[in-house]
Amino acid sequence: MLNLLKKFNKNFLKYKTSKYLILGGFTFFFIKGLIWLGIFILAGFNLINFN
Repeated sequence: MLNLLKKFNKNFLKYKTSKYLILGGFTFFFIKGLIWLGIFILAGFNLINFN
């Protein structure tokens, strides 16, 4: 299984477009996660009453 994964990565990362595809996907989901984290933190602080 590990040998198959290494062979896949070796062939997949050979092309420049696949590197950009992986980098773009990681960046998209990273920013999306940060936005959701900000939404949950904002909602959590709004649920706390600071009277």
